[in-house]
Amino acid sequence: MLNSRLRRSGPLFYALLALALGAIAASGVLVYVRTRLTSLRYELGRHVEQEHALQLEVERLRVETAALEAPERIEPRARTLGLSYPKPEQVVAIDETGGAPHAVAAGSAR
Repeated sequence: MLNSRLRRSGPLFYALLALALGAIAASGVLVYVRTRLTSLRYELGRHVEQEHALQLEVERLRVETAALEAPERIEPRARTLGLSYPKPEQVVAIDETGGAPHAVAAGSAR
């Protein structure tokens, strides 16, 4: 008698078993997705902090570059290295069209 009852409820039992296994699998996928999402949020936060630090570094380097490019800073440093302005005969202009170079007198305009 028990076997006949199991035979009659067999398809219902398998349907409930499939439903239960599907719910367990869906729960597992949900846990994985939420864990991955949390992990990605932490990673994004680290990247945002890194980007901010790099932006600050770029700005610091821009300020340093501007300070080092200042003519009032370059000229004294060049003199301590023994550099000076070129003599008029040392200046050579190169033609933009690819022509031969020619000497230019200091202060003369082309």
